[in-house]
Amino acid sequence: THLVKNLDKMGEVWDNTQKFCADLWEEVTNCSVPTLDTNWGTGMLIVNILLPGVGTLVAGIKSERNTTMVIGVLQFITAFLLVGWIWSIYWGYLIYKKAQEGYISSPV
Repeated sequence: THLVKNLDKMGEVWDNTQKFCADLWEEVTNCSVPTLDTNWGTGMLIVNILLPGVGTLVAGIKSERNTTMVIGVLQFITAFLLVGWIWSIYWGYLIYKKAQEGYISSPV
């Protein structure tokens, strides 16, 4: 019975891992960034330009999105290849753009 419980736990971990990877892939392919207010969006763009991935990581923490946090870490790790830096600047722009759109469309 102990072995069966361990196998059940391993299956549960595997299912959670698969779901997380699917969510991460969906966020990356759909460029699904969190919605922040205008000041935060502007700040995260600036931070992502200066410190690749850090703005995305902070946006993920602020919005409580684990997948966004992982994307920020991946941007930071791959920044030395310039891929992460470019990705980070683009993601910062998307965060900024979405924050501006949210601000414009919100009722006064």
